[in-house]
Amino acid sequence: MSPHVRNAPDPPTTDPVWTPILTDLRATALDCLQTSFALLADHANGAGSHLALGARYGFYTRERDGLVTVEATSDDRAAEAVDLLGLRVEGRWVQLDGRQVRRLCGPGQPLYVTADAYDLPWCPYHGHERMRHSFLVASADAGEVTVVDAYHNDTAWGAARPGVWRLPTARFDAALAGGAHTLAVAAHPAPAIDVPAMLAGNADRARRARPEIAGYLARMGATLDTVAGLHRLVLDVWLLARARDLHEQWLATVAPDAAAALADQGPRWQQLATRSYVALRRAQAGRPAAPELADALGALIADHLAALESIAGPATPAGGDGVRAAVLGALGDTLHLDGSELRATDVLRELPGFDSFRLVDVIDRVERRLGVEVPATALSAADLRDVGSLCAMFGAAAGGAR
Repeated sequence: MSPHVRNAPDPPTTDPVWTPILTDLRATALDCLQTSFALLADHANGAGSHLALGARYGFYTRERDGLVTVEATSDDRAAEAVDLLGLRVEGRWVQLDGRQVRRLCGPGQPLYVTADAYDLPWCPYHGHERMRHSFLVASADAGEVTVVDAYHNDTAWGAARPGVWRLPTARFDAALAGGAHTLAVAAHPAPAIDVPAMLAGNADRARRARPEIAGYLARMGATLDTVAGLHRLVLDVWLLARARDLHEQWLATVAPDAAAALADQGPRWQQLATRSYVALRRAQAGRPAAPELADALGALIADHLAALESIAGPATPAGGDGVRAAVLGALGDTLHLDGSELRATDVLRELPGFDSFRLVDVIDRVERRLGVEVPATALSAADLRDVGSLCAMFGAAAGGAR
């Protein structure tokens, strides 16, 4: 960044311990509170350990400044780190100044710290925007403090990139003059995740989240004629997109075939993030808002939920085994494949010989075998993506016919 930019962030340095960890971190899929827990996990248990933060799906809303949001708190992120990464919070202090934080930092005992990004000289937000931001205090001595910050984002004031900064104690103390929340975190071996059980739980949580999501979208949509509402939408889209990306990256390490169910969603989330930000900038200039963005967000969330359900396999209402057998049999007969070898996560368009004409043949065969007719409104891209979603679509139709 040019040195003429007001409040330009301090340049980073390198560190033999932390720079390699930062290099391997999937920081583009983490928010600014997760990054420092991710660093601690990888420092203790090896590269990639932090991806377990993406294992569990959940949709939770809260009130902030009179608006509904999906933004997590630092306590939420700490609870996730304990459950999924094996970290343990062994000390907690609020509103410490820089000197107090330095005194807590012992050799080899990095501290998890949150403070106002407006005051942090290595952040692009320095002097521009107030928000809670996390970093590690890796070491502190009489003259210098080593700060590790893994945040990765492009901001209106420049790029935030993971790095290590060494600050004179006076400058560090000035950055924390507004008070810092500090955690002493101990690392334990990461808990083993039962992947099939986690995927089944995600599917169940996705189904149960639908009423809360509908309420959230309605409340969010009602605020999109205001700058504050659009500002909140921009942040929420960013957070939801990163959470989805983190889940996909975790899946790629534990169930690569299942990750394919999410593979085409990332660019669409990026597109919505851009549209939302453009709408915010126009509203700030006094131009009309874009209420249709709530519907666009709802469509992306619906596709995400459908993928989570298909990854775990279709729900099993009465006749579930019969539905699956009918779908696999129709696919096998139409495409001349061994249906018993097909998996729920197999993407239909990647099956040998598959095309839109074969899909119509498959639908006709399954409808005849089950004695049902799928409503035209159910023939969506999400329902026709992979074997699992096709089974779920016919399962819903068979259940409704009874």
